[in-house]
Amino acid sequence: MTWNDLTVGQYQRLYGILKQTDKTNLDILTEIISVCEGYAIDEIDSWPFSKLVEKEKEYKFLEALDFDKTAKKYINIGKVRYKFVHKIQEIPAARYIEAKHFLKEDFIDNLHSLMASCVMPMRKTWRGWVEEKYDAKLHSQYANDLREAKFVDVYNCALFFCRLYAELIKGLEPYLTKELRKITTADKIQEVQTALQLITDGFTAPSK
Repeated sequence: MTWNDLTVGQYQRLYGILKQTDKTNLDILTEIISVCEGYAIDEIDSWPFSKLVEKEKEYKFLEALDFDKTAKKYINIGKVRYKFVHKIQEIPAARYIEAKHFLKEDFIDNLHSLMASCVMPMRKTWRGWVEEKYDAKLHSQYANDLREAKFVDVYNCALFFCRLYAELIKGLEPYLTKELRKITTADKIQEVQTALQLITDGFTAPSK
C-alpha cells in the first residue's frame, strides 16, 4: 500500500481516524486496515499479532504527506476525466467564490468539494477528450466523482490552487490598501474595506 493506492474518500476517512486521541495505536491500526483493505474490524481482531506488526510497517507512510507534489493537468476516475484549471484567472467568478468558501473549512474534509469548483468536466469523443460546459447544478456530482479519484492527484491540484490563491491575495491586498488611502467618501471607503475583507477573511493556506 502506498499513497498512490488511496482515493480521496479513503484518506478523508483515515484523516479522521488518525486524529483520534482516545484510542490505542492498535485500535487505530485496525481501523486503518479496515478502511484500506475492506476487512471487518472483528475479522482483523482475530489475526495473529505478528501479522498486525507487519501491517503497521506497511502503513508507516501515513505518518507524513511525503510524495511528489506536482499538480497534473487531468484527474482521471475510471472512464471519467476532469481538467484542472491551472490559472486562477480562468475560473469563473461563481466557482472562485465557491472555492473560497470551502477553503474556510477543513482542507482535507472539503478537498473533493473544493476541487469540484476548480475543474472542468470532460467528455470522450471519437476525436478524443473535449471540455464540457461547467454545470453549477452538478457540483455535488463532480465532488462525488473526485472523492473516488486518487488522493495524491486531487491533493496536489488543490495545493497548487491554494498557492495561486495566496499569491492573488498577496497581490491585491496592498493595491486595495493603497486605494483606500486615496478615497475620501464614506461609501467608497466602505466598498474597498468590504472587498479587502472578502479577499482575506477566513483563508489559511495548507502548510504542506
